[in-house]
Amino acid sequence: MSKNFFNYLESNRKNVISLLSSLIEMPTVNPPGENYEKIVSFLEKRCRETGLNTRRYITPKKILRKFGINEGSGRISLVADWSVGAKKTLHIASHYDVVPATDKWRTDPFKAVIKGNRIYGRGSEDMKGNIASVLFALEAIKGCGIRPALDLQLSFTPDEETGGRTGLGYLVRKGLVKADYAMSEGYSSEYVSIGNKGVIWAEVTVKGKASHASMPHRGVNAFERMAILWSELEKLKKRIERRRTRFNMRDAVSRRPSLVMGGLLEGGVKVNVVPGIVRFSIDRRLIPEENVNLARKELEKVIKRFNARYRDSKVSIKFSSQERPSISPDDRNFFKVVSRAVEETTGRRARFCLMPGATDLRYFMWKGVPALGYSARGGETWHSDNEFVYIDSLIDTAKVYASVMTKLR
Repeated sequence: MSKNFFNYLESNRKNVISLLSSLIEMPTVNPPGENYEKIVSFLEKRCRETGLNTRRYITPKKILRKFGINEGSGRISLVADWSVGAKKTLHIASHYDVVPATDKWRTDPFKAVIKGNRIYGRGSEDMKGNIASVLFALEAIKGCGIRPALDLQLSFTPDEETGGRTGLGYLVRKGLVKADYAMSEGYSSEYVSIGNKGVIWAEVTVKGKASHASMPHRGVNAFERMAILWSELEKLKKRIERRRTRFNMRDAVSRRPSLVMGGLLEGGVKVNVVPGIVRFSIDRRLIPEENVNLARKELEKVIKRFNARYRDSKVSIKFSSQERPSISPDDRNFFKVVSRAVEETTGRRARFCLMPGATDLRYFMWKGVPALGYSARGGETWHSDNEFVYIDSLIDTAKVYASVMTKLR
């Protein structure tokens, strides 16, 4: 990019700060899904002022019901285009929903608070900061009289925080968006994400027999049986953690699959009652070398063996989500352009890595679209109780996206 362009970004940084502040102050909390109409109207106006053509898509209620969404705002997706008559299109995807805020925030989570080089607020890092950077990059390109090298398409969608199936997933399945290349949130600084692990979510139910605590021999303690089952699943956990992916990760421990039990846990009714039923969740993350069906069978095998051993109780497992790992196709030209943009901006060589968590980019990857993730840098932990993003990183992210927009062909 030209020196004039970088000067434009630096001298107008107040614009990206103001934009992000406005986005933070619209509490698009999901679940249940609030203020979706408000933020879409705001983004649509902003896109049209930048010269983009826009259109809205409403996810049908029957699709929402299929995925258990029965409350909150209507699910609205906004698509904006800048066509230059090119043969190829770069699609930049953003989600506008945020996770709920806890009562541990030291500032108002839905009021942007600026402290030095940081902007605090729910969604500042995930991912309203990226929305601000991408729109800022477009406005700077327009302001400097630069044309993109290929057609650009932006999407702003709901429900990524609850799986994205009723947001970008719906648009991709229905063919309502186009992409020869795609970008969205991901890693930051010199790191670029190329995909994510797969995931299996399950609920395990342990049924025993309730009885009065004064006569426990008349019951079957479901909690105690769960503890024994946990020990068996822990053995499985240790076995799968010996596996390693061949793909690069930001840290060595993330190269392993994982199994987390008890994210959700319930059971028992009263202190003097032997619990007759206990439920707990399983979150199983798969490396690309693993298969979803085989990973599911590993869990089912442990439970089947347990039921055969303890016939006076009953364990069942219900799977609520099963998604295979996603990896971007290796498009040399695309990777090279993004790598150069990152290196020119950060001064460090770009490093392409797999992410342990999932983003909406997987919907493009599953369709065979080369897709890379890059984000403004913020708090060390996603969904933290005091989420923030670095202002300098917002500017750098705008530089990276603008460079890709104008050099990718």
